[in-house]
Amino acid sequence: MQLKDAVLVGLDTETTGLDTRRDRVFEIGLVTYRSGDVVENWGRLMDPLVELDQKVVETTGVTTEEVSGQPVFAEVVDEIEKRISGQILVGYNIIDFDLPMLATEFERLGRQMPPFQVIDVLVFARQLARGGRHRLGDMAARFGVEMDTAHRATADADATVRLLYALAPSLPDDVEKLLVLQSQWSAQQQSKRAMWRDRGDGGALIGSGQAAAVAHDDKVALGPAYLYGDERDPLKAFINQYADQTVRR
Repeated sequence: MQLKDAVLVGLDTETTGLDTRRDRVFEIGLVTYRSGDVVENWGRLMDPLVELDQKVVETTGVTTEEVSGQPVFAEVVDEIEKRISGQILVGYNIIDFDLPMLATEFERLGRQMPPFQVIDVLVFARQLARGGRHRLGDMAARFGVEMDTAHRATADADATVRLLYALAPSLPDDVEKLLVLQSQWSAQQQSKRAMWRDRGDGGALIGSGQAAAVAHDDKVALGPAYLYGDERDPLKAFINQYADQTVRR
């Protein structure tokens, strides 16, 4: 399936904090695109049953008074499940944050989330926009995507899908190929972050190489620098990356 023809469901959550096991979801936004056009906006405020931290209030503009008395997660879980089941979900840092948050909410009710596919636009933004900050607002501004209300679930979900479309000319057209590339780039980025965390501990050189990525079976494989980078020769890409890292040291 071509990305431009696919049904994509932008997803974003607003939460009481950043702990995916302890904090609660108090807003969810789902924005459905079909062939590049919005066909539905759906969002809900929920009562997290705790007072919102002042920083959360300042960031989102949502107050404890606004969420108090709203339906709790258990009252909207069936609607959420229906809307995400079998869909291609598009989010920003959705793999490491929004989905674990939602999974914990489902688990509290003794339920599992339904099956779906996931496109995390942050993975592609990190790879295609080197340097600077990679917050959603920064990337939206960089790629000409307008955002009316930052840090509200529906607005952020909508902006994330539009950012994906803005990045699309530099990405595979086919959704399945895009997901494979996402897996490669995500593994590469995780390896690079681990390298920086372990710097000085004699980490493997291949962990910082643009020409390699860790496959699902933990074997080193030719990665995105070979298939989609500026340098199409994998050996040359590896040597260039090694030279670049040497100069920086």
